Amino acid sequence: MRNYLICILLCISTQLLGFGIGDIPIQDEGRIKPLDTFARNHLLAFYGKRTLTNINLSATDWLLDLILNPKSGRDQKIFNIRNPEVASSLFLVWTSEHKYSFNEIAPGLREQASLISVIDQKNNEDRSIFEKQLFELSKNILRFEELSYLKAIKLIPPSNGSENSEWFSPFDFIVKRVPSDNNQNEILSSIQLYLAGRMSKDEAQMDSALYNYETALASFVDQDINIPVLEKESWMNKARLFQMSLGFYLAAFVFLAFSWMIKPILLNKLSYVLLALGTLVHGYAILVRMYIMGRPPVTTLYESVIFVSFIIVLLSIVLERFRRDGLGVFVGSVSGAILHFIGFSYASDGDTLGMLVAVLNSNFWLATHVTTITIGYGASLMAGLVGHLYLIFLVKKEKNETVLNSIFKNLFGITLIALFFTLFGTILGGIWADQSWGRFWGWDPKENGALLIVLWQLMMIHMRLSGLAKPAEFALGMGLNNIIVALAWFGVNLLQVGLHSYGFDDGVARNLYVFIVLELFFCLGLYFFQKYKVKINLA
Repeated sequence: MRNYLICILLCISTQLLGFGIGDIPIQDEGRIKPLDTFARNHLLAFYGKRTLTNINLSATDWLLDLILNPKSGRDQKIFNIRNPEVASSLFLVWTSEHKYSFNEIAPGLREQASLISVIDQKNNEDRSIFEKQLFELSKNILRFEELSYLKAIKLIPPSNGSENSEWFSPFDFIVKRVPSDNNQNEILSSIQLYLAGRMSKDEAQMDSALYNYETALASFVDQDINIPVLEKESWMNKARLFQMSLGFYLAAFVFLAFSWMIKPILLNKLSYVLLALGTLVHGYAILVRMYIMGRPPVTTLYESVIFVSFIIVLLSIVLERFRRDGLGVFVGSVSGAILHFIGFSYASDGDTLGMLVAVLNSNFWLATHVTTITIGYGASLMAGLVGHLYLIFLVKKEKNETVLNSIFKNLFGITLIALFFTLFGTILGGIWADQSWGRFWGWDPKENGALLIVLWQLMMIHMRLSGLAKPAEFALGMGLNNIIVALAWFGVNLLQVGLHSYGFDDGVARNLYVFIVLELFFCLGLYFFQKYKVKINLA
């Protein structure tokens, strides 16, 4: 009876603390992350998704099942082969699901060992698509084996070491006989106890093991192990806040579309509320990421995409607050949804909370620079979108001058906001560069891109104030400004030169070219079409 009460108390304390098996810290890719994130990233690399949707199995459960029953795990079809040529080279039958097991793939890889060795000697840019995917598959197979034997799961901190010391896996203790102390042994025993309890489906034993584990983990005072942060990251993985905000944005657009047909006032207000709810969820998700990372939310390309979309939607809410005609909801919902999908495409590459290169993980001036310049990107794109809307209304069969003047005033105001943030973001970047690299300006491609945005916006404002550009020309210029922003934001990474070239070039070039062509076709097409209409009417 006494043991039963102890188990109940341990279970209650574990639930109150919120610590679960998915919150266990793992050292991977230079940072401490929860087991849930570790499992999700590996399943994404193997399967193409972060959960096994066909059998409704979470990534953590998949990994634990693999550890407990490696033989069964090797027969599970979790490897996604996207190229029929790769499947053929491994002597596999190409299926519509294109999912294969370890046992199906491994023999073919052994036959292709010499080819894989040749591919390994090549630089990534010199490899064909077939070679890249075959090489990636070979690495995934090796990683899968390491996971099944507990080689890659670094969950035991060193007994004496700095925050950057390498952690140990259970394999290191069992096979390599790494020196250990009582706390390390307690962690290893707790994990063994948990796995035994999971095997026998003993909830009390699993809760007791987790409690012992957390107690032993607290003794490693030299390690940067923040349990609340790990729990928050695991929670965020399950909450899927960005998918939730995307849902609100899509719903806002749908209700706005219906408001154009029935009950315009009621449905317009409802779409505005949905956009605002999506923005709140979006902003909260960014704050949670900042709490987990301990840094500004715009220091990687993925982070900048989700932050820029937040800025645009936030400005759209302000725009709708003053206009009350659905224009702000339209711009915010469409741009927010599109940028969410772009962000998801970058999130599919793996860990979006990864470590930064040293120069990016530095000081106050970097934080202020990247935040300010990214707000400038968002405001600039917002101005471009409003410029698009002005051109659309300009070619309508029955033009409303009052509406056009109202849109133009909004466009001009947003352009001034964009200029302010891009200008001061560029200046702050120079201050950071002076502290980090010893020079304020070096004509780096990224610096040139930021300067080009500032000069383009200054030119358009000057041309409008001097009368050289009428509202239509100003709207055209700010619409084309989206191309300059995209080149400064994404394009410089394609050059692979300069101090700001941090990678991210895979797949960017094609998407960037398509975007530029579409923008030129759309903006110039609308502008010259309305000019043609004017000439026809005058004739």
